[in-house]
Amino acid sequence: MHNFLETDYARMRIADSILYFEYKPTQIRGIELARRIVSDRIQFQNGRAYPVLCDASNLLDADTIARNFFAYEGTLLTKAISFLVQPIHNKARAEFFVQSNTHLVPTGIFTNEEQALDFLKSYI
Repeated sequence: MHNFLETDYARMRIADSILYFEYKPTQIRGIELARRIVSDRIQFQNGRAYPVLCDASNLLDADTIARNFFAYEGTLLTKAISFLVQPIHNKARAEFFVQSNTHLVPTGIFTNEEQALDFLKSYI
């Protein structure tokens, strides 16, 4: 298994039993792209579940269909998810996403990577 993957939409790596998932600047429109992103992540994980640090700082937008897909099918093989966001509008968008969708795994939103990792450590 490789410990790093870069696609057109994201960079992924595994370190210290945590999956680091970083979006590249992109807009996610429709279910097909959402499925592709999740499929790439699942293949990269090779059947193993991880807590996920999802750096959404560069994510420009995701439509309702994509957000709903991520909230349910997108949690496959995740133990917990920390969304790392930087700009204030991304934090508000992430909070809306978390509040609007019932998540199947523990989910947190952070602006500090250390706090995001602390949240995930109990799920390793």
